[in-house]
Amino acid sequence: MYNVMIVDDEPIIRFGLKSSIDWEDKNLDLIGDFSNGKQALDAMERTGHVDILITDIKMPVMDGITLMKKALQMNPKLKVVLVSSYNEFEYVREGLTHGAVDYILKQTLEPDQFSRTIHKCIDKILEEEKVTEKLDHAEQTNKINERRRTEQSIKRVLLRKMPYQDCEQRIESLYMPQLLLLGSIKELDRIEDEFGYLYKNLIIEEIQERFYRETESGYCFPIGENELIFFMGNTEEPRDTVNKLKEKIEKETSLKLVFSYAVVSDREKLVEGYHHASLSGKQYFFQSNTEIFPYERGVKMLREPLSLEEIKAQIHGEESLENFLEARFVRWKEEDMHPDNVKKEAGYILKALYWNKVEVSVLIDHMSNLASSETLEELTGLFHEAKNECDLFLESESKHPHMDNELLDKALSYIHDHFTQEMTLQHVADHIHISRNYFSILFKRFMDINFIDYVIGLRINKAKELLGHTSLKVYEVAGESGFNDVKYFSKLFKKVTGISPGDYRTEHHK
Repeated sequence: MYNVMIVDDEPIIRFGLKSSIDWEDKNLDLIGDFSNGKQALDAMERTGHVDILITDIKMPVMDGITLMKKALQMNPKLKVVLVSSYNEFEYVREGLTHGAVDYILKQTLEPDQFSRTIHKCIDKILEEEKVTEKLDHAEQTNKINERRRTEQSIKRVLLRKMPYQDCEQRIESLYMPQLLLLGSIKELDRIEDEFGYLYKNLIIEEIQERFYRETESGYCFPIGENELIFFMGNTEEPRDTVNKLKEKIEKETSLKLVFSYAVVSDREKLVEGYHHASLSGKQYFFQSNTEIFPYERGVKMLREPLSLEEIKAQIHGEESLENFLEARFVRWKEEDMHPDNVKKEAGYILKALYWNKVEVSVLIDHMSNLASSETLEELTGLFHEAKNECDLFLESESKHPHMDNELLDKALSYIHDHFTQEMTLQHVADHIHISRNYFSILFKRFMDINFIDYVIGLRINKAKELLGHTSLKVYEVAGESGFNDVKYFSKLFKKVTGISPGDYRTEHHK
């Protein structure tokens, strides 16, 4: 609402002005009426903001022109309406010169005329608000665009797509020193299994948007498949800064993150700082109970993995295989090998054991799962699971194709009957009595799509049907289609279809 004040030394005029308009109906709040300018000015100083001032010109103690000038100094956007008599036109002219919107004559005061004058003030306020909003939006857009350009320059430097010197002008705004943070989402496979691959992208976009809304300086953008990079100017208490950022993001998104960081003191050492932070973050693979890793100069992971030929040479029979695997698991725990090399070696062992024995697609899927493991504990679990399933495959090789078709048919029937309810890979795998991992591989091999993306497709199609043929509200459509979060549903629907649920209804409702 807009605040209005009336000032006139004649009580009957004040009463007439107050009763001429339904103030609340016009979104106006009449905060007071006063008999002279001094009283009104004191009230303004006490109560604060006034949007419309309606004041008599000739009054005792302080006249209307003086009040108007002082009030405009307090609030330059104030809209002033002068109330005058026939013989006060010189004062009216002075008032208009100093910014009064209009004037009304006491002798011819009519409610309709007064109402039009007040509407004129409201229109001017609204027009100024729109201009201010456009200017603010333009300023904000310019800031965002400049940040985006700097982001891209930093990213090109970090990924070595452009030498630092070629980007120097655009990175001048990145003052030094900087706290460089890398944030990785934990349990990414589980999140993608439950919500689909688009969910991660939506969450990363949301984190970036919130960071830029709440942070005047600094940068935040995705740098890899599962990583966000942050540049934070404060380097005095880096662990405190990281802790606060981590707690804030996890509270707002319900995600769990791992952070690693390094302090960069020179723009020419951006790449070095990025690699230091990245290397520190790799320690999470071995130390999964820790979630914040500062760069320390002693961190080295230089040991090379065994080659496929070396692995084949060391495997001779069941007993030597068990001894070999136990020795490798112990070696992996020593943290002297890069996680990517540990995963590579685990994949080589599977390949040495089962190449040309099980279906290539099955083996590749298992190796892919190993490569995406986040912790050593997860890797060893997946390795044992893959080994067991490959052994089972060899034991029942002749029956497998027929069994797999039956399992998939049973799974699809269950999915189509229950896709609007809570559903995960584990739910369906339990229903058809196979492991979650094997069901994931089986489903993708036969359907050529990830399980959860298939389910999301069914849910989006259901939402389209409801939007096109019912009058359910959008949040009701989300719930009926299997989405618990209407905000996520709306964003996902637009990502998949290109338009919002509301626009889809407008175009397709019958």
